[in-house]
Amino acid sequence: MTPPRSLADDLRRRDDAALGRLLRLRPDLLHPVPADFTSLTARATAGPSVSRCLDGLDALELHVLACVARTSEPAPRERLVDAASDSLGAEARSACEDALDSLLDRALVWGDDDALRAISSVIDLVRGVRPPSWPPAEPHADTLTDVDRVDAEAGLHARAFLALVRDLLDAWAAAPPTVLRTGGLALREFAAVRQLLHADWATAALVIEVAQAARLVDDDGEEEPRWVPTDRFDTWLQVDPAEAWLELVDAWRGLARLPSLATAKTKVLVSDDDRRAVPVLRQEVLDLLAEVPPGATLTPESIAKVLDHRRPRRGGELRRQVVAATLREASDLGLIASGALASAGRLAMGHPVGDTASRRDRAQAVRDCMSATMPAEVDHVLINPDLTLVAPGPLAPSIGRQLGRMADIESRGHATVYRISDASVRRAFDAGWDAEGVLDFLTGLSRTPVPQPLAYLVQDIARRHGAVRVGTALSYLRSDTSETLLTMLEDRRLRALGLRRVADTVLVSLAPTHEVLDTLRQAGFAPAAEGPDGGIVIRRPEAQRIRAPRGRNASTSRPSDDALLDAAVRTLRAGDRARGPRASSSGGITDTIPRLPASAIVSALRRAIGETMAIGIGYADTDGTVTEQIVDPLRLSAGILTAFDHRIDGVRTFAVSRITGVADPE
Repeated sequence: MTPPRSLADDLRRRDDAALGRLLRLRPDLLHPVPADFTSLTARATAGPSVSRCLDGLDALELHVLACVARTSEPAPRERLVDAASDSLGAEARSACEDALDSLLDRALVWGDDDALRAISSVIDLVRGVRPPSWPPAEPHADTLTDVDRVDAEAGLHARAFLALVRDLLDAWAAAPPTVLRTGGLALREFAAVRQLLHADWATAALVIEVAQAARLVDDDGEEEPRWVPTDRFDTWLQVDPAEAWLELVDAWRGLARLPSLATAKTKVLVSDDDRRAVPVLRQEVLDLLAEVPPGATLTPESIAKVLDHRRPRRGGELRRQVVAATLREASDLGLIASGALASAGRLAMGHPVGDTASRRDRAQAVRDCMSATMPAEVDHVLINPDLTLVAPGPLAPSIGRQLGRMADIESRGHATVYRISDASVRRAFDAGWDAEGVLDFLTGLSRTPVPQPLAYLVQDIARRHGAVRVGTALSYLRSDTSETLLTMLEDRRLRALGLRRVADTVLVSLAPTHEVLDTLRQAGFAPAAEGPDGGIVIRRPEAQRIRAPRGRNASTSRPSDDALLDAAVRTLRAGDRARGPRASSSGGITDTIPRLPASAIVSALRRAIGETMAIGIGYADTDGTVTEQIVDPLRLSAGILTAFDHRIDGVRTFAVSRITGVADPE
């Protein structure tokens, strides 16, 4: 057989399996599917695609590619392998042969065994490549830790992180922070979150960023935008804790930021800080941790040494930051503990995409493992005479959220300490509680009697709560006790409100209602908001919700499914054969395709994808004309059907909204 004359000729001669390997190794060549081999060749030799491909090569593959690129004329395979292995030693010869095969699979090198050459677009890119050290560094466990201990510690961290996310979003539901004009969260609000969570800057930033990446909180898009929990947050609260944890882990894996590098001056929730390389580098670190035996730990230095060989072009300061940040953030999330990957973390490393059954099986495996390692929830607290409450373990979410409305967290850890104060009891009353409800809840929750000072505090605040009513005038203040209003008029701390008396029991203010309420509370009063009907306005956190945004995939390295690869290869073959006009008939359909409701169409398409069968569809053009054609459905997502169209012998997309019906072909 004559040697191939060009890369296009080389690709044309490859079998379907070899073409499938190329498209799997270089998925950017697959989207959109090239029409023929000429288009595939142009895309495979384009600078951005080649650079992206080189980023995925290890040091040995780059060295072999550099040896091929330095030859001015096509050279036999044996000579190229000898040149590459001479500087490494005879023991590296077999590895050099494998590296050359990998380069051929990626279409960076082409030709037959007697005349191989590199594509011209890589010559300048590999000019400065030096021989790597041999043998290459491999992940080596520095220490071994008991697996049960690792899992127990990781489960504790996972449970604590879930509580941090719940506490943050409950607080933001009650008082949503504003969105800066330039986007992101104000430094003042960031500092408030750190104080609320009793965490350092890195942990506070991680909780905020992961919550937003999981679509639990978002910009409400109003004229004065605020960060508000989404309706997805309510669903997330109801699922099993292990499943809720897995959603956060998947969101973090695709996060294009490094929250653990945050300081007091860091602006979080700013998309300008996104770096597309971060998810890829983070996944490389996690994959490396998964390679060592259970309980084995890896230091940042040993991880960097291995990655320097496996992905040398991705080295530098960013990767050093990602390695350190990944270890820190994975520990906070409960993926690793004591430097070792936990059992649930190993299961969570599976890719979160795939068919429904695969995702369900993965979630179930993680749920079973994490549920067994998370510390058991407790349903009681111990109330002390100093108005503190001690939870001797993680409280059940529903109990913890109710307790959080009437008490503030003072410290976290294996035991969480809450403190009840005037402000926290007023917060419970603002949310619709009364004195009897608060005391009944605490009595049923505590294993110790409710101290008398606490009962007096609740009853005293209940007696004063709502004695002053604030409405809109801009604002007005109403009280049945004129002496209370007289005290307010004379209070120097309230001068900024511009209070003015219009009746014995009514004051008005030029300040808005929320500002009047906040200022009065800071001055020691216990006001309540009043509605137009004269009743007290109850402000429940659940009322603050917006629709969750659609999911976004930060990583572009998602593996392509086999059906799409097969269809792409068929498209390439068909495009190479097609030179004349294509047939326009849609034959093979038993009868005119009947019109069906949208639900029936989607169900039929999903069945065809699951059974990998061809179907006939009716498709409405822009002018309303309906054509009938046979397709092989490959993927259905976001209202778009990707399918192999028999009429054009190629892969194309169809809007599901324009599919009028579905029928089985003959």
